[in-house]
Parts: sequence; C-alpha cells; structure tokens
Amino acid sequence: MPDAIINALGTIAAAFVGVVTWYLASRHDRQREVAEREAQRHAEERLRDQRVLDIVVALHSEILAGIVANRRQLTKEDAEYAMAQETPFATADDTDFVFDSVKDDLSILPAEVIHSVVQYYRTAKQSNLLTADLRDPYFLRQTPSEKRRIIGHLLQIVETQKILGEAALSDLSAFAGKQGLDLRENETRAGKLLL
Repeated sequence: MPDAIINALGTIAAAFVGVVTWYLASRHDRQREVAEREAQRHAEERLRDQRVLDIVVALHSEILAGIVANRRQLTKEDAEYAMAQETPFATADDTDFVFDSVKDDLSILPAEVIHSVVQYYRTAKQSNLLTADLRDPYFLRQTPSEKRRIIGHLLQIVETQKILGEAALSDLSAFAGKQGLDLRENETRAGKLLL
C-alpha cells in the first residue's frame, strides 16, 4: 500500500507540475500576444498619424498654390477688365488632384481642419463651374448687363474662395504646428512669389 500511496502522490505531483507548467506557458503566450497586439496597434496609430499629417501637408500645399494663383490672376485691374467685357474668356482651374485623391479619407482628418478645407474646395468647385459657364452658349446669348451680373457673381465667389483658402491654410498650419511641423515657411515663401 505504501507503494500505491507513493505512486498516487507521484501522479498528483506530476499532474500539478504539468498544470502549473501549462498555466505558466499559456500565461506567457497570452502576455506575448497582448504585447504583439499592443505593438501592432501602436504601429497602426503611428501610420495613421503619419497619413493624417501627409494629407494635411498635401492639402496645405494645394490650397496655397490655389491662393497664389488666385492673387496673381485676379488683380483689381483684372476684375475691372472682366466686368467691362461682354464675353470674357477664362479657363477653370480644375487642378485639385490632391483633394480629389483624398476626399474619401477626409474623415481621418482632425475636426478642426475638415470644415474649412471642405468650404474652400466647395467654393473652388463653384468658381470652376461658373468659369466654365462663361463659354456656355446660353451665357453667350445673355444681354451684356446679365453677363456682367454673372461675371460679378463669379468675381465675388473667387474672392470668397481666397478668404476661405486663407482660413483653411491657417487651420491646416495650426494643426501641423501641434504635430511639430511648421508650414509657415512655405506660406512666407509663397508670399514672396507675389511681390
């Protein structure tokens, strides 16, 4: 009987060691899996943050280019000339390729920039549509006073676009600054191009 007790105690001890070994191994595996998931989540967050910053910089660049073009093309003299014309000619600036490529991802942008960016691009689209209308046969058949009214409306929208673009630049620049990226040098350089 003592052998039976020793064998039973040996079996119990072996089972206990097996359970403890299994528990420690599975606990280690679970800890490793949690650490791997956490590392993957951090990597994905870094990639997302970098994507957001890349989009902010690209939109900043495109809007800045649009404002520079706007300021160069729409001087006071240009506006007066356009208003004096019965059939002005202009080409729509439909070159918003950055916005077109990221508009499906706007929801990843910070809330503080989405509003002003969307306002700018919506107004840019309006000005492009009105500019294209200057070539429309229906517009060309309008009376000179009606054409000037529409041209005046277009000039107001282009001015609004410039104002909204400056607001969007400010919002984009402020967000980038919070992330440690200073975009003001680009704005300063663009301002020097206008001199």
